[in-house]
Formats: sequence, structure tokens, C-alpha cells
Amino acid sequence: MLEIVRILYRELHYRRLKNNPQIAADPKKFKGQLRRRGDIKRGTAFQSVAFLFFGFMMAGAVIGAGSGTRAAVLFATYALLPFVMALYTTAVNASYATSMGIFEPLKPLPLKTGAKYLSVLLMVDNTPAVIALVPASLAMAYRWPVSGLLGFVWILVGAFLGHVLGLVVFTLFGSSSIGGRFSRLRTMVRVLGGILFIGMFYTLNYLQMYVNEHYKELLPFFSRYSVAYPFSLASIVEPSSSLALILGYLAVLVPTYRFVLGKLWRRMEEGAAVSHVRKVRFKARTQHPVIVIALKDLRIAFRKSALLMGLIFPLFVILPSAVGVLTSGRIGEWNVASVLLMIAWMASVGVDTVLKIDGREFEFLQGLPLTLGRFLRAKLLVMNAVPVTVGAGFVLVAACINPGALKLLPAAVLLPFLTSSVSLAFFYHGEKELSVPETNTGHVLVLMILNGIALSTVAGLWYALGYPYAMALAGAGVIAVLRALSR
Repeated sequence: MLEIVRILYRELHYRRLKNNPQIAADPKKFKGQLRRRGDIKRGTAFQSVAFLFFGFMMAGAVIGAGSGTRAAVLFATYALLPFVMALYTTAVNASYATSMGIFEPLKPLPLKTGAKYLSVLLMVDNTPAVIALVPASLAMAYRWPVSGLLGFVWILVGAFLGHVLGLVVFTLFGSSSIGGRFSRLRTMVRVLGGILFIGMFYTLNYLQMYVNEHYKELLPFFSRYSVAYPFSLASIVEPSSSLALILGYLAVLVPTYRFVLGKLWRRMEEGAAVSHVRKVRFKARTQHPVIVIALKDLRIAFRKSALLMGLIFPLFVILPSAVGVLTSGRIGEWNVASVLLMIAWMASVGVDTVLKIDGREFEFLQGLPLTLGRFLRAKLLVMNAVPVTVGAGFVLVAACINPGALKLLPAAVLLPFLTSSVSLAFFYHGEKELSVPETNTGHVLVLMILNGIALSTVAGLWYALGYPYAMALAGAGVIAVLRALSR
């Protein structure tokens, strides 16, 4: 199995590189890039090292916790990382990997194939998030050996839980049919189902914050009766109860995992089902290429709900902060601005999903008279469709409480465009032709740091000189990057 997964990993990166004319046109460069990026061990190690930076910070907090109960609660908070990363990367990358057709060459071969190969391939992308918790686990084991060992086992269980839920999201909410009388209704149900699913996650997150504040009073009851991950990690202070809970999780997850893999592979073998129930009039019309590409991407995202979840999922990270500001009764300029800055920062994560929308149909775009500048401007519109809408909606709701917040509407538009344009410039630096650049978790992490610096600069000018100067700087940054991308 591992050999086939290694080949699939290399094939996936091979097809990504072939979609980049700048690399594909240079055999020497192509070979070097494939050797570095197509090596599963080297690629995983690079991303893991980047995540270890945050891992050591979490380890320091665990060591300085003072008591085992507080350390267990902190460790439970950090355990959200592998769970969220596994859920997000599995749901998004499953759609991309299958759309690239890397499994097609395996089907006619005399091999016992199945969705398990896709599952293991996606697990590789989740490895860095698990590695990031190794320092915290070692720190826990240094003070409390048994608890530290059980904590790491829980990290693996949490990553597996996120992976299984990601496969469920892709299997249930992915695109299995195109067209039909109820196609729009199916899309709405998928989106609402995804939002409700993430809403449950944040309900649990709120409970965790409450438990963290009152852990002394609630920990005994919580560790003995709670079964919800990541709260269940607090049970590591009672090893026997924790081990029984782990076995209970596995007793549910393993059969669910096997069932989902079987259903997923049947879907992959059947392909997409196309429904024809009525004739639709076609009316030819002309639009600007940028608008056409953007609308095409949005239609694909709405048909493939896993991609749609990839676009909206990062913004749910700021949901608690937005709700907290609106319910606090203090709708000042900086309260609203802090949420807008977070929306803009998280908007940059969407570049990974936007660049994967086309899949293997990207070769069709290369045959069109489409320039790289127009292509990137279209991607910029797609990246900002959700964050600008959410930011503007947040400002309008805040303005109902404090009308003075309405002046921040330009910031809701300019700040996401700034981070999105920096994201595209980061991946397309030096590119002159239409291509799909290599993206991975390490790249997104570096990108978030760069956008953090950009937003910090804007926020600093905002604080020092005022709001108009900050918006002037953000607007100038967007224009400068767009001009650079259009050359």
C-alpha cells in the first residue's frame, strides 16, 4: 500500500507541475522540482518543521501550567489543531485529488484498489499538524509520563476523527450529480448542512473556553462523563477512564471509516451522474473574461460543496470574536476593526482552495486566449466573494447598533483584497504564463505570516495617523500588486 501511495503522491505533484508552463517548459527545472516536491518524505518533513515552531510554543505553555489539571485543559485546547486541519484538508484535498484523475490509471490494473489509497494520501497532508503537538506531548510526559502518552494517543484519535468527518463531508456533500430539477435545492441543503456542522464545532469550542475558566469546579465531572472531543483529553488525568474512552471512540470510528471508504470508492468508480429532466433555453451573451472566469469558479464551487466549504470554513475561525463584539454592547471603531482585520487575515487561506477549483480541466483554460493577468484578477474576485460579503454584513449589523461603524465599510472591502492580492503575488511571483503553482500547508503558513505583517502595517498606520491614511495605504497596496500581476 505505501508504495502505491508514494506513487500517487508523486503523480499528483507531477500533474501539478505539468500545469505550470514555466516549469514544464524547462526539463531540468521540472526534474528538480519533481524530485523535491514529489518525494513524500521530503515534502512532509518540510511542512512538519514549519509547524514545529508553534509546537515548541505550546510545549512551553504546558510546562508552565503548574498543575496537571490546568495542563490537561491547555492540552485539550491545542488538540483542536490536528482535528481542524484534518477535517479541512481532507474535505478540500479529496475533491482536488479526485478531479486530477490520478486514480484512473489504477482502475484497469490487476490491483486491489479502493478509496483507502485516497484516504492514506490525504492523511499525509495531516501529518504536520500531528507533528506540531509532539513537543507539547513530550512536555506533558516530562511532568506526567502516563498522561503525556495518553495525550499523544488522543492527538492521533483527534486527527483520525477529523479525517473521518472530512471524508463524510466529501462523500455526503461532494458533487455526485449535475443538473436535475432539484439541483439548486441540493446545493442549498449541502451548504446549510456544512454551516450547521461547523456551528456545532464552535458550540463545543465555546464550551471549552468556559471549561478552561472554571476547570477546577468542572474538571472532575467533565473528565468522568464527557465524551466530546477535544474535551475528552481532560480525562488523561485519570488514565483508566481515558483509555476506556479512547477504545470507545475507536469502536465507533473504525466501522464508520470502513463504511465511508466503501461508499466513497463506489462513487469514484461511477463518476458523476448527469440528470436530464427538462430542456433549458440557451442564450449566447458576451461578458468580460475576468467576470466569466470568476462566475465559472463560483458555479463549480457551488456544485462541489467540498470546495465551497473550503472557501467559507476559514472565516468561521473569527465567528466567536464577531459574535462577542456584537453582543458586548461596545461597538467602537477598534472593536469592529479587529474583526475586519481577522477576516482579511483568514481570507488569504482561501487561495489554496481557489487554485484547486479547475482541477484537470485547467488544460482547457490554457487553450483559451486568456492572459495571466485576467486569470489572476478573476481568482481575486472569487477569493473575496465570501470575506467581503461577510465583512460588509458584519459592518452593516454593527451600524444598526452604532451608526458610526458604517464608515468602516471601505475597510471591509479593501483589507480582504489586500491580503488576497498578496497571496496571489506570493504564489505567482516570476510567473508569466497561465499555470497552477504548487501549494501546501507550509506555503499557506508562510503566506499567513506575510499577510500578518501587511495587516499590522495598516493597523499601525491606522492607530498612528487615522483611518483615512490606513485605507489609502491599503488601496495603494492593492493597486500596486494588481499592476505587478497584470504585467
